[in-house]
Amino acid sequence: MSKIKRLERLLLSINSKKHFTLKELADEFGVSTRTIQRDLLNLIEMGLPIVSEFGPHGGYRIENDRILPPIGFTEMEASSILFSLQTFTETSFPFQTQSKSIVNKLHQFMPEDAKDNWTQIQKRLFVQLPLPPKNQVAPIILEASIKQKIVTILYTMKEQKLYSNIQLIGLFSENGEWYCPAYCYSLMDYHIFKLSDIKHAVINYEPIEVKDFTEVTIQNWASQISPRNYVRLEGELSLDGLRYCESHPILRQFITTNENGLYSLSGKILATYVDKVAEYLWSLKTSISIQSPKEIKEIHARWAKQISLQYEVILNM
Repeated sequence: MSKIKRLERLLLSINSKKHFTLKELADEFGVSTRTIQRDLLNLIEMGLPIVSEFGPHGGYRIENDRILPPIGFTEMEASSILFSLQTFTETSFPFQTQSKSIVNKLHQFMPEDAKDNWTQIQKRLFVQLPLPPKNQVAPIILEASIKQKIVTILYTMKEQKLYSNIQLIGLFSENGEWYCPAYCYSLMDYHIFKLSDIKHAVINYEPIEVKDFTEVTIQNWASQISPRNYVRLEGELSLDGLRYCESHPILRQFITTNENGLYSLSGKILATYVDKVAEYLWSLKTSISIQSPKEIKEIHARWAKQISLQYEVILNM
């Protein structure tokens, strides 16, 4: 019997026992007690909580939880588990220790190329709850992002149907919608596509020169790209504003520390992304003083006026 098969059977055997000795297992598997001892050490290194007991009735037992039988996962299944557990390895989660243990076990036994693929998934996918509705092109968009391939899409823009080749930075969800920032070869600039606007997508495997997005990820893209059409974001933050921006997946990229020790937001943003950034900054209320762009200041002024008019109606009743 091969060592791998023996370890699998050994795991199943000791999982069904409350207590066991080296001799019992050696007789069961027809090997020496030294071999069984080495096998138990291998299982302990893999994370199995085996403890030894001394005394006339000594031996071994599995501490606390019993261990499930071996389960085979594909590389993408393992990656999906790792991705799902990212949030739950934080200290505020009750099963934080167990989540970290699962992540360490999966990562330890993944082949090197699978680890590389997992690294790419981390760079290309960001998910917020609640999850958006199922989208048929989302798997294709994610695959193209990971492999850094050009995608040919049919999408709608201003009620027109257009074809374009795009190179994706990644995929993120927000407020129940999927979005993908990308370089659009038709627009000759960066653009953020809403997946619900993409009617069809196919990976283009033709030898097309692609941009180097090695250092551009779904976590930092907004501050890393150099679009042709952009506006300058500048604003001073209070401490409350700083805390909000540090926890925000987009705004935290623009945090800078001034020479006087104060904090601000500074950087370029896509001109077509101004409305969305205005939404992000609206939550800051008086915790930010926006210098530019004027478009965001105008949007906030319009929203404030609309709210004020609603309250005027109530006061006049």
